Amino acid sequence: MNAVLGAPRVEVALRWLAAAVGVLLLLMGLGFLVMPELLAAGILAAEPARAVGINSLRGDFGGLFLGMGLFTLAGTLTHHRRLLSVPIAFLALIVMGRLTSMIVDDLPVVTAGALAGEVLFVLVLSLSMRSSSVRGVADRRSVSAATLRLRVALALGVVAVIVVGAFQVQRQIGLRLLAAAASSQLAVDGLEALPDGLHVGLAGTGAPLPEQRRHGGCSFVLAGEHLFIVDSGPGSTKALELMRLPLADIRAVLLTHLHSDHMGGLGELMLKAWTRGARTEPLNVVGPEGVEQVVAGFNLAYSIDTGFRVAHHPPTIAAPEGAGGVAEAVKSFDADGAAVIFQAPDLKVTAFLVDHRPVKPAFGYRFDYKGRSVVISGDTLPSESLRRQTQGADILLHEALQPEMLQIIHDAGLRGGQPNAAQLSSDILTYHTFPEEVARIARDANVRHVVFHHFLPQVPMRIFHSAFLGGTRDIFPGPVTMGVEGMVFSLPPGTSDIQMGWLL
Repeated sequence: MNAVLGAPRVEVALRWLAAAVGVLLLLMGLGFLVMPELLAAGILAAEPARAVGINSLRGDFGGLFLGMGLFTLAGTLTHHRRLLSVPIAFLALIVMGRLTSMIVDDLPVVTAGALAGEVLFVLVLSLSMRSSSVRGVADRRSVSAATLRLRVALALGVVAVIVVGAFQVQRQIGLRLLAAAASSQLAVDGLEALPDGLHVGLAGTGAPLPEQRRHGGCSFVLAGEHLFIVDSGPGSTKALELMRLPLADIRAVLLTHLHSDHMGGLGELMLKAWTRGARTEPLNVVGPEGVEQVVAGFNLAYSIDTGFRVAHHPPTIAAPEGAGGVAEAVKSFDADGAAVIFQAPDLKVTAFLVDHRPVKPAFGYRFDYKGRSVVISGDTLPSESLRRQTQGADILLHEALQPEMLQIIHDAGLRGGQPNAAQLSSDILTYHTFPEEVARIARDANVRHVVFHHFLPQVPMRIFHSAFLGGTRDIFPGPVTMGVEGMVFSLPPGTSDIQMGWLL
C-alpha cells in the first residue's frame, strides 16, 4: 500500500486533486464574503436572520473556508505537506457535526450532498498527505524559507485581488444569478415530482406567540390530483409560495375554526391563488358556521385592490370572476359528529367536531386516499370524536401545549410587570391538548406516526424539544416528529411506508 501511495505519478495526481480541493475551499470562502445569503441557502441549507446573521456568515464562514483553502494550497504547493492536517481536522469536525445532527435532529436530511463532498475532501487530502510522507524526506525537493514566504504572500495577494474584483462585479454576478434562479423557480412546480399518494406538508407550525422561524397555522394535503389547504394563518401564504405549491390548483381551503391565527392569511391566499394561475372562479373556503362572514370580510377588504388589478392586468392574468373566495359552511353532522365534505374516486375528506370551547364549532379533518390516512386535529382538547376519527391513521398532525413551559412564561410575566401576558398564558391551558395526552390518543388509536405543530409556547430551538415533549415518547411507541415549515410526509398507496421529504 505504501509503495502504491508513494509512486510518483500517484503522488502527483493526489497533489493536483488536493490543490483542486484547496481552490474549491477558497472559492467557497470568497462566496461567503461576496454573497453570503446565496451560499448559506445553497450549501448550508440555512437562512440567515437579519444583518447580524449575514455578518457572521461573511466573517465566520468566509474566514473558515478561506483559511482551509490557504492551508490546503500551502500544503500542496510546498513540501510542507503536514499543513494539510489543518483543513483535514476542520473538515473532519464539520463531518462529525453533520453526522451528529442526522442522528439527533428529527429533520429530513437536506445536506447529504454537502456531507458527501466534505467526506471526499477529507479522503483526498488525507491520501495526499500520506502519499508524501511515505516517500521519506530525502526524496523531497527542499524549499527555502524565503521562497515559502514568497509563495504564501503571492497566494494571499491573489486572494485579495479576487475578493476586490468580485465586489467590483457584484452587479453582473447578481444579475446572472437572478436570471438562473428565476428560470429555475418559475419553471418548477414543487409538487410535480411527488408520486401518486397521500401527502401532507407543513407551511405554518407556529402559534400567536411570535417566533421568527414559524408562520401561523397552515398545512396542505395532496391526495392524487386534489390539493387542499388546511387553515391559513398569518404569513403562511409566503411559505406555500416558497414551497412552490401551485396555488391556482387548490381544490378548497379548509378552516378548522375562526381564530385569527388560523385564518388571518386568507386574504393573501385568495389573492395569490387568483393571480398566480388566472383562476376563473373564486377560491372555495370550507369551515364552521361564521365562515361566510369571514370570507365576505376579506372579499370586501380586498375589493379595492381587486379593482386595481383588474384595471391593470388582462383577463388572462386577473379575470374578474376569479377574484376572492366563496364560503361553504359545514352544518350537518352524523351521530358521531362527522360529515363527509368531499368525495371522489379513492378519496374521502371528513370534517369532525372537536372541543375548543368557547370556540364553537371547531373542526378537525381526516383524509382517506387509497388505503392511507391523515388526521389533522385542529385546536382541541381531547375528545371522543377525535379519538374515533384517529383510529388507524397513518399520521396524526396534532397541535400541543406544554403546561410546564407555559407556567414559566406565566411566572416571568408576573415578575416582569406584564399581567396580561401572564393571564393569557394561563387562559390557553383550558382549550388545548398536552403532548402526553396526544401520545395516549395516538397509542390507543393505533396511529403510526405523530407530528406536532402549532406549538404553545414557541420552540425556537431544538434544545427545547425534549422539554416540550415531556413523557410523550414513553407513552407512544411510534415515531414522533416536531414539525417545521417545509416538511412533507408522503404515504404511497399499497404500502405502509411513511416517507419524509423537504420542500424548503
